[in-house]
Amino acid sequence: MSWKNKIIAALVAVGLMTCSSLSYAFGEMEHVNLDVYVYPSGAPLGYIEADVTKPQGFDVDIVYELQRRLFFTLEENRIFPLQFDAAFQRLEEGSADLVIGGISFTQARAEKYDFTPIYFRSCLAVVYSKRHHPEIKSAQDLKGLKVGYQRGTTATDFIDATGGQGVPFDNTILALFQVAEGKLDALIYDRPPMAEFVRTMPNLDLAVTNDVFGEAACEFAFAMPKDYKYTRIINQTMQSMMDDGTIDALLKKWHLEKLDDLRASQAQD
Repeated sequence: MSWKNKIIAALVAVGLMTCSSLSYAFGEMEHVNLDVYVYPSGAPLGYIEADVTKPQGFDVDIVYELQRRLFFTLEENRIFPLQFDAAFQRLEEGSADLVIGGISFTQARAEKYDFTPIYFRSCLAVVYSKRHHPEIKSAQDLKGLKVGYQRGTTATDFIDATGGQGVPFDNTILALFQVAEGKLDALIYDRPPMAEFVRTMPNLDLAVTNDVFGEAACEFAFAMPKDYKYTRIINQTMQSMMDDGTIDALLKKWHLEKLDDLRASQAQD
């Protein structure tokens, strides 16, 4: 065989291997039925608007793209909203396949659950009232102030470090209205839903600080049962969505800021 023919044969072999790999992944979960739960952490990651049977958001769109590529079906053809603790309890019981909606990856959680690749990194943010506390510019300005945090999160570490007085809450929306009314001086929470709430509710006169902190608490991934039999194929497909620009396109659709862009903006300030 001439050297030209050898090259052609090698290229054909590589092409066949690639096609074989793609065909193995594409549609691999056909006839598999999944129970998917979204923690409605708030727009744009996962939220409920008019219809409780039709959650919306960045994470929801990712699931539908996974479904388009892998051909699985959804229980009752929908994604179910469920509070955080209850959703993870279902993972432990084996009655949930995916939990989405602003779920942060941590090493402690990885000991109990499987996770997809981290598909979006952000940070925490301070939300404050421009009317009641215009002097707040960063987390360092919280000394002596009443600062709300979601019960059970690590936000207390940052509040303690700045000398603020932590006030736990269970309902983020109610806590935001308390900040607007001056009943809370500020709150610390994941930046994506906070930035979106402030953007879409200008009448409340709230603002989000531009400092970057708490990145380790905002590495978002989907959770699955430990040693889940579909972890490999879901993770491969998620990685392909990151590599082919699908995730970036969804980030733009939902006005989500990349961590590098936030750092660049902070440097300019």
